[in-house]
Amino acid sequence: MLTRGKVSDMQQRVTLQNQGKESAEEQKQKYTTINFEEALELCQKYITKVTTHAFRRESDPVRKREMTKSYINEFVDSQQPMVEGFYDLVLLKSALTDEITHYGPITKAMEDPTIDEIRANGPDQIFVESGGKTLRWDQSFTDREHMERIVSKLIGVSKVRLTPKIPMVNARTIEGYRVNATHAEISPYDNPALVIRKFSKKSISPKMLVQNESFSVNMYKLLSLIPKSDLSWITVGPTGSGKTTLNEILVKEINPLSRIITIENPSEMRLQQREGNSIHGKILNDVLQYESVSDDDDSSPATMENLLINAMRQSPHWIGPGELRTPGEFATALRAAQTGHYFFSTLHAEGDKEAIYRFLTAYLMISNEPAELALRNICSAIKFVIFQEKLADGTRKVTAISEVVGSTGLDPIINPIYRFECDDVLEEIKDGVKQIKIVGRHRRVGKISPAIQQAMLKAGIKKSRFEFYTKDPVEDETEVYVSDEYDINR
Repeated sequence: MLTRGKVSDMQQRVTLQNQGKESAEEQKQKYTTINFEEALELCQKYITKVTTHAFRRESDPVRKREMTKSYINEFVDSQQPMVEGFYDLVLLKSALTDEITHYGPITKAMEDPTIDEIRANGPDQIFVESGGKTLRWDQSFTDREHMERIVSKLIGVSKVRLTPKIPMVNARTIEGYRVNATHAEISPYDNPALVIRKFSKKSISPKMLVQNESFSVNMYKLLSLIPKSDLSWITVGPTGSGKTTLNEILVKEINPLSRIITIENPSEMRLQQREGNSIHGKILNDVLQYESVSDDDDSSPATMENLLINAMRQSPHWIGPGELRTPGEFATALRAAQTGHYFFSTLHAEGDKEAIYRFLTAYLMISNEPAELALRNICSAIKFVIFQEKLADGTRKVTAISEVVGSTGLDPIINPIYRFECDDVLEEIKDGVKQIKIVGRHRRVGKISPAIQQAMLKAGIKKSRFEFYTKDPVEDETEVYVSDEYDINR
């Protein structure tokens, strides 16, 4: 019969023997060349084996990524595997870190604050957008399987998985970026695809946009008076033209004590204003923000339309649907405007009149109102249309500011105030690549109506602040783009 001491000794010897066997296997691995996929599998097993409870409980993705990186370094330093193409262990650590904790070949693009969008049409077809320009990315996925693993990691926060039965997924990455992924099954080339829209963590100020000549000083002064005067507006333009960024700037001009409710999908605008601009300061403005689900998502009733209806019951002064898409959303937004609420939104259109017609078309899809009456109500609700574009040289500009005066029959009456006029295109060769620059100028082409002047006065705006816009523009009137913050806000 074995005593407790003898059992303990025996267990210790078995443990030492097992450790010896593991050491022998590890020694063998050191002198056997393996491929990267095998090294990746060994590293993942190592991490699973050595991770602590603290690691498994960690919910902060950034902290967890750093902890994982330390485990990867331990694996490489202790095992020193010989991996094809990675004779430098520092490079191996970097590659394993990219694969396990980051996103392979698009890791640098995800971390680069100057890159706004990442598009992959296949393993070796990666493009990025930076500064409004599309560039070919110089790295690629190893193969389709590699790309699919990264796609799974990107949409991992979502409960939905990409499969042949669910070939399209909209999700958010752990960084909060918007991602759309499609399954290889629906591609004629048998390739998965993805698009990642990044949201800048850096707040963009009016001063920056003036310096970039997105609009002039006088244009910004007029734009800032629109929300201050309780005048509803819509910002229109193509995808990626900067509509949401502009709206975020304008919304911050609303009186902080005027209650604002926004509904976006996904949530992009950062509207909370804190005391002393500190992240821990007291919130000063009465703002409530919601994030709606997609209209085809049956798992939640929190659609844009339902949240818009609910918002009207929450005593808002302003309602801001992030973007109007469906007929129901257009109809609900118009109802909000007709029941004493001011609103702002974005939509895709090719100009000011086109935006009004798009609103009308969508509204009539679910309304029995006569078209002329519907148009009159829409033109009564919307006071300004701001048109934003991304030009061929990558610059984003406000190319039109128009007042909506009313309607005659089925024709909206538009009063243009500002326009951007292109004069020429300059070309130059830089690093062997042809680059262009669009030469043009912002020009005031009209003046605000007496009705808008009265609205501004009733809102407590001194006449001297908008008097410039009540006069006819002169031929040699020049728009300026200065960097002095005082000039912008004066």
